Formats: sequence, structure tokens, C-alpha cells
Amino acid sequence: MKTFDVEQFNKNKINNRYTYISKDSTKVEQSTWQFGYEETITKQNDFFQVYNKYYKDGTLKVTGEFFPDDFLKGIWKEYDEQGNLVKETDYDAPYKFTWEDILKLIKERKLDMDAYGFLITRGTSDNGTAWSITYNKSEEDMLLGVIIIDGITGKIIKEFDEPYPSEE
Repeated sequence: MKTFDVEQFNKNKINNRYTYISKDSTKVEQSTWQFGYEETITKQNDFFQVYNKYYKDGTLKVTGEFFPDDFLKGIWKEYDEQGNLVKETDYDAPYKFTWEDILKLIKERKLDMDAYGFLITRGTSDNGTAWSITYNKSEEDMLLGVIIIDGITGKIIKEFDEPYPSEE
């Protein structure tokens, strides 16, 4: 089981944070939280980040993957203080139209995932589960495009434009 190197963290932390790049160019950001430590691991050229939360003694508490700022992916595991698995939550289970299907749609439509306003979320709709893709449709007209997709069938439920958010 993965553990947190408390000694290494304490030796290198600045303002309760420590960030480093490993030999394979993976970025590791570590910090403290009220009851222990947490880290976010970002592998080069990977869409997802790994999140780990640890108890004060460095024992793993929670681990899982997420799409930055947008949604949790796959199976997240929770452990007790003795390292026993106490809970697993599969965030992908309700979605028969998968992340890989969403990625294929993004590529087919030639949407720029690095452009201003790009966002992928998933949640519920009137029909059940749904994906939402927000993308930069027109910088000139300051418009974002939004696509709402049924999370089971992959059918496009709704497509519309909305103005860039105001910067107030």
C-alpha cells in the first residue's frame, strides 16, 4: 500500500506545501490538511490526475483519479487508519457513454481542449446521467458552445451557445 513520506515532506515543505518533478516528468504537489496530508500527481500527457489523502501517520486514507476541476473518474478507494479498505465508489458506473466516447466526440468535432472556457462535467439531467462539454466557439463573438450528452446512450440532448462569463 502507498504511504506518504512524512519525513521527506517536512524536510522540503515551504508554507506547508512541497512540489517536485520526478524522473519521469511527473509533477507531485503535496500539502497538509486538518487531519494529515494530501497530494495530487500529474503525469505528463495524461488527462487525469491522481489524488491521494493520507492520515497524519502517512497511511493512505483516500485515492482516486479526477479530470482537473471537473469530475471524479473510475473507482475511488477509502481506507481506515489500519490500512483496511472500507469503501469503493465507482464514479464511472452510471455512465455507459464513457470518457473514451466523450474524447472521440471531442476529436470528431475538433474541439480545442486547451482553449479558453473548455470544460467537461458530468452529472444528472431530466433523463438521468449526462455529460456536458463547454468549448470556445468564437473568440470574436465571445461565445462558448455547450453540448449536453445523455450519459447512457450518448445521444446529444441539447446544444446551445452562451456568452463568455463576465469578469466582474
